[in-house]
Amino acid sequence: MKTPSARRLLRFCKSDLGLRFMAEAAARGSGFVVTPLLSWTLGAAVFGGYTQILSLSFAFVPIISAGLGYTVIRQVAAGPKPQQGWGLLVFSISFVSFLCVLLASVMLVFSGEINSLISLSMAVKSSSVVLAVSALTWVVAIEALVQEYFRAMRWVRYSLIVQLSALALHLCVLALVFLAGSLSLWSALAVLVLTKLCVIAVVLIVMFLLYSKSDNGRCQNPNWRVLISGIPFMLAGFAEWAGNLGDRLIVGNYLGAEVVAQYTASVMLLSVIVALGAPLWWLLFPEIVQQTHHSNYQRCREIVQQRTMAFVELGLPTLFLLALIADPAISLLVNSNATDMSGVVFLLGAAVFVNQLATGWEYFIVSVSSGKRLMFSTLISSLLGFAIAIYLGPSMGIAGIALGVLSGKVILAFTYCVLANRNGFPGAVWETLPSFIIIAVNVVVFGLVKYLVEILKLSGNNEILFGSACLFMLFYGGVYCVYKHFSDSGLQS
Repeated sequence: MKTPSARRLLRFCKSDLGLRFMAEAAARGSGFVVTPLLSWTLGAAVFGGYTQILSLSFAFVPIISAGLGYTVIRQVAAGPKPQQGWGLLVFSISFVSFLCVLLASVMLVFSGEINSLISLSMAVKSSSVVLAVSALTWVVAIEALVQEYFRAMRWVRYSLIVQLSALALHLCVLALVFLAGSLSLWSALAVLVLTKLCVIAVVLIVMFLLYSKSDNGRCQNPNWRVLISGIPFMLAGFAEWAGNLGDRLIVGNYLGAEVVAQYTASVMLLSVIVALGAPLWWLLFPEIVQQTHHSNYQRCREIVQQRTMAFVELGLPTLFLLALIADPAISLLVNSNATDMSGVVFLLGAAVFVNQLATGWEYFIVSVSSGKRLMFSTLISSLLGFAIAIYLGPSMGIAGIALGVLSGKVILAFTYCVLANRNGFPGAVWETLPSFIIIAVNVVVFGLVKYLVEILKLSGNNEILFGSACLFMLFYGGVYCVYKHFSDSGLQS
């Protein structure tokens, strides 16, 4: 017989939000498999080169996407007949493929300069780097467009199936390559590209067969006005890359490939926070588009605050926990001795947290404006953060780069707040008093656990990792249960 708690859990798992949480858990979990596999097999330096190639590829994704992801959502979600967006998706994929060919041609001409942007632990041909970057850029851009179409159509289950299929296929093929003794930098990149390409091809073929049988299958290409409307989002996306992924190239140039591996492991730990927020934001943009389309700004604020406070309750304790276990966790992930990484993880985690908090403002701005203000604010703040990271990197090392990333995110969030309120968004995206209480509790528990770990004289990465995590969850869980008990009692009275 199922208990009420079990029934609630089952209903949550079957809901759209629950499905998105499972998808994000699988996506982030795959990183915790791939990272130690490559680091322990090929070495931390080779893994650092792998992440730099991925970072450079992701830099070009917003450029060749031309902001068409946001264009697809805005047209499909607000349209009376969502199925007609299939033509827009086909056109977007064709246009992105054309831009990717142009990009590859340009990169081949400047292959030497492209290769100099990456700090690799071995000598490689410039053309090989260009080929890998071009292929990754194209397949990731197409995958993003398909997922944005699913998002606009609110096909949560289809999106989940596609995402999990790509992850499972990637891990299975990578494991086979590892067992065959053929795992290398280039084989790992080839597996990533080919597995994504196979899944995308199957999805597009199935969608074509379905839509070709109906009148909605006719591809009506968007006009040039629609195409141009995506340019501000393209530039904003590139600036966002500078704030999110460009730091790896800075670390590689100043500190070497092995430090890039440790830095990437820090970011990967913090991807847990992103995974907690992504399901909450996934359906938020279509909902905001619907509310702003009817000028219902107050309801829009209520929806945003509800999602944001759910993220605060989940994300803040996760941030403090990850900062607490940073050194042993990173050392185990990349097979390299990591020291004094708690401060770096906390700075980077604060940047991730601030960026996630500003999501509601960002989506509101996108839904009510052309994107020009968003473009300029994202460009300026991201480039400022990028410049601060470059300036502080040589003197402060990895902590200076993390501080630069945080500075850019804080400036960006403040700009989003100002723009959203000027365009009619009523107030903040969070509730002040509950947020303050959660912050205070986390600070106290963090300090207490840090003190107890020193008192108990825990040694060894495994002992420190599990001891710190268990103590933190024990204390924070106890305080949270007491808080919920009194808050529920207050509501009932």
